[in-house]
Amino acid sequence: MEIKKRRFKSLLNAVLIILIAVIVSANYRPIQEKIHIGIYWVYEQNETVGDALFAVNRIIFNGTNFDRERLTKHAIYKSYPSVVLISTQSAVPGNLGGGTGTGFFIKVNDTDAYIVTNNHVIGQAYVSPALWNVTVNTATDMWSYEAEIVGVDEVSDIAVLKILKKDNEEWEAMEWETSTTVGVGSPITVLGHGMSLPWTATSGIISYNGRFGSRPYNLMLQIDAVINQGNSGGPVLSSSGKVIGIAQSILSPGRSIPGWDGVGMAVSSEQAQRSIKYILSPQYVSKGYVPYARYPFNLGTFTIDDVKDIPEKDRYYSYFDYTSQEDDATVTIGQESGLLQGDILLKLNGEDVRTSWTIMKKIVVAFPGDEWTVTVKREDKILDIVVVLREMDRDRLLSSLNLR
Repeated sequence: MEIKKRRFKSLLNAVLIILIAVIVSANYRPIQEKIHIGIYWVYEQNETVGDALFAVNRIIFNGTNFDRERLTKHAIYKSYPSVVLISTQSAVPGNLGGGTGTGFFIKVNDTDAYIVTNNHVIGQAYVSPALWNVTVNTATDMWSYEAEIVGVDEVSDIAVLKILKKDNEEWEAMEWETSTTVGVGSPITVLGHGMSLPWTATSGIISYNGRFGSRPYNLMLQIDAVINQGNSGGPVLSSSGKVIGIAQSILSPGRSIPGWDGVGMAVSSEQAQRSIKYILSPQYVSKGYVPYARYPFNLGTFTIDDVKDIPEKDRYYSYFDYTSQEDDATVTIGQESGLLQGDILLKLNGEDVRTSWTIMKKIVVAFPGDEWTVTVKREDKILDIVVVLREMDRDRLLSSLNLR
């Protein structure tokens, strides 16, 4: 009799556990919503304790997916006040030309603030300032602001604007995400004014990091979040709400008016910051543009027949090759620095060179005058040779942009 009672009790407990599990599963979302409301209240009081509770919720109650929603929502609502609407209007009476784009605060001072956007958003006003006016509207202020164009970088398609405060406005600059913390598959959100609809958001993932060829001398961030006309210059946010890129274009070949084919391009945070820092520096004032370094090498690539008998981990991929140069070709910086025909390229600034992308990733963010330490194998010797980068011819660089 006692055994039967124990079995019945065990069966009853099992049924209750299953019933509770079914109820919890059926009401998972509202339960998580209540949990997150409570945890988020704690987070606002003490971020350390709040983060700990979020971690506990992920582990014990499997709140990971809901956390992703929470992070996206938090990133959007936190960032909206820092995102602006940029308008260009004709200064000529009767001319109705103009357009809109997006930008965001990158630096806020007591009396003014700096905004980044795409050069193509304000390009007309930069080239012909007497014919065009540029104004900025924020998400929190009732009035518009006349914008000063501080500088532009046509190569990376970056422009920096400046506006003056009117009423001690409390704006916040957005933070930058480092490209090393995100990668292909990372969730992202684009904020801006697509199709002239103010303050909208679209979401997706990074589908390629470092896309070369869609824009000369750039390694672009490829995303599948919707970018529409008007989104240009807007922030591409990581799940932490930091800027990982700046929305720049839609890749839509074969269409006279770009549509949406799931391929959007953004200027990476690293390249954008390179342009911004230079534009805000005294060097830009004296030079008048953002310079780029000339590609310093002529390289050849080993074939499979050259390396098939070498263990994969010991294979070399590139060597210095001047045999294809025309007799009247400009001598490369590498040649002038002492890199000889047949020297095998091993490392660049201590980093192994496995493909040409290693060099491209460095050259697009380098400046003329930077020193590179090139490690090569020459016969049985390992040598370090210092190469000083020189400026790429500006006319040649700009003409390559016009081909796209």
